[in-house]
Amino acid sequence: MSKHAYLAGIILLFSTLNVKSVSATSTEKDAIWHAVHNNTYRTTEELKRDKYRNPEEVLRFFDIKETSQVGEVAPGKGWYTHILAPLLKDKGKYVGLQHNPAYYGKWPEWAKTLQAYPEKVKNTPELYGKNAIGSWLPSLKGLPVDEGSLDFVFITRTLHNWQNQGRLELGLKQSWQILKDKGVLAIVQHRDDESYSGDRKASSDRGRWKQSDLINVVESLGFKLVASSEINANPKDTKEYEKGVWTLPPSLALKDKDKAVYTAIGESDRMTLKFVKVAL
Repeated sequence: MSKHAYLAGIILLFSTLNVKSVSATSTEKDAIWHAVHNNTYRTTEELKRDKYRNPEEVLRFFDIKETSQVGEVAPGKGWYTHILAPLLKDKGKYVGLQHNPAYYGKWPEWAKTLQAYPEKVKNTPELYGKNAIGSWLPSLKGLPVDEGSLDFVFITRTLHNWQNQGRLELGLKQSWQILKDKGVLAIVQHRDDESYSGDRKASSDRGRWKQSDLINVVESLGFKLVASSEINANPKDTKEYEKGVWTLPPSLALKDKDKAVYTAIGESDRMTLKFVKVAL
C-alpha cells in the first residue's frame, strides 16, 4: 500500500469515527432529560406547566443529579415529585418533606392527608424507590431524617407558608441540620418587587417575598448565597392582584373573572436561589 493510500485510509477511518461520535452525542439524553421529558408518571396537565416552571433548567442550575440525596419540601400534589422521584430512585434517594399536619388543625381533611403521607411514600416503591422516606418539615419531634444526610433541600413556592404559619426559622434551621457540609439549599419562590412598601408579613400574605429579604433571612441562619438565576422570571407579572399570587395560574382564584387576562400573564415571577450550608 502506498503512503498516500495509507494516509487516505486513516483519514477516512477518523472521519467515520467522528461522524458516529457526533451522531451519538446529538441523540443521547441524560437522566435529567428523561426524568423531565420521557417520564410516564408526569401527566398532561403537569407537562403544560413546564413553560413556566422550567424543570430541566432548574435541576441543572442546582446541579441535582440522579445520584443525589434530595429532600423535597412541601411536595403538595406531586408536580416536582413526579420528576425527582423517578430521577433518584435507582442511584440516589428521594426524601419527601411534606407540610407538617400539626400546623393544619383548622383543615382536618388536609391534615388527615398529610398524616398519611409517610405511608404513601413507603407503599409506592415503583415511584419513589425502596430507599425513599416520607416525613415532615419542620418536624416537632426531632429531625425528619438523619443529621447531615442530604445533598439538597429543595424548596419551591412555599416559604410564604412558613412565614405565615410561624415556622420559617425552625424549618430553615432543620434544613441546615439535615444537609451535609456544603450541601445545597435550593429555593424557587414567588417574588415581590423590591419597591413594595409593605413589611415581610404583608408580602407573604400576597404569597411572595422580596428577594433581598429572603436572602438576608436565609443567610442569617447558616447559609451562603452562591448563585441566582432568572430561569423562572416573568416580567408580565405585575404582582398587584385582588387575591395575591393565587390570582394567577394555576390557582386562578377569581375563577372566570378576567381569566383570559391572568392566563395570558402566566404563572408568577419567581426567584431561583442556590445557597450552600456554611459553618455557624
